[in-house]
Amino acid sequence: MFRLERSIVRVIALLLAVVVVSSCSRLPSNVLDKEEMASLLLDIHMGEGLVDLQRSSFYNDSMRKVLKQSIYAKHGVTAEQVDTSFVWYGNHIEDYIEIYDNVIAQLEEDARRAERSAKQTVVYAAGDSIDVWTLSPTYRINSDLPSKFITFKYDKDDNWQAGDNYTLQLKLLNHRDGDAKASTILVAEYDDGEIEFRNSSAEKAGWIKIRLVTDSTRIPESIYGSITFEPAYGEVIFADSVALVRTRNIPATYNQRGQQRRLFRNKQGITNDDNSSKPDFSNVQLRRFDR
Repeated sequence: MFRLERSIVRVIALLLAVVVVSSCSRLPSNVLDKEEMASLLLDIHMGEGLVDLQRSSFYNDSMRKVLKQSIYAKHGVTAEQVDTSFVWYGNHIEDYIEIYDNVIAQLEEDARRAERSAKQTVVYAAGDSIDVWTLSPTYRINSDLPSKFITFKYDKDDNWQAGDNYTLQLKLLNHRDGDAKASTILVAEYDDGEIEFRNSSAEKAGWIKIRLVTDSTRIPESIYGSITFEPAYGEVIFADSVALVRTRNIPATYNQRGQQRRLFRNKQGITNDDNSSKPDFSNVQLRRFDR
């Protein structure tokens, strides 16, 4: 009889443990599960990138709301469900980080797929505007990486024209709102040794864009530059939608050449307009960033 009672107690204890674990792991009925949330976040992120890159098509809040509603309709969710899910995962940060890691992994896989496809197509083509970036459009950078920069260089081809505009752009993201430090430099070098460049820096997540306007009377021999990231210890920075967009001569932007700095390369290295000494980076080897 005593053994039977002990067995009954064990069964009841086991059932209670199962109930407790189940109740702890079960999501509320109006909260999306991790897989659904990751899929939704992926599309939301892609939608935000589309809006940022095509502002002329999404010029008011109504157009952006239509895009958001179309994403919700695709996933069969309501705005209330999405808001509730964000609140719930905001209070369960480990689950949210796991979801966000899955989103980043999917973005990186999409980028690798796009890169493989790009290698099979002609990158340079005639036209008013084209993205000439040939490296990966996405990068994941953390403080443990030995290299935290991307370098690039493109030499003149038959499609280059005098006065071409080059816009280097990327979107910075991280696992936390706030700081995401990065700096960029974009350089045009001409056949007489003259160098024109612009640089920019950012200390928070969001878009970085710099435009370089080339001389309308001549064509550069090369366009090159770098993107440098400064992740804090233990931080992960995600660079998305990296592009170098070439646009034909735009008269309205030509006055921006006054904001560009000019240097001259000579046998002693590089000097600026008043011949003060500058470091010689003529032998710097440009190489692709190692993720």
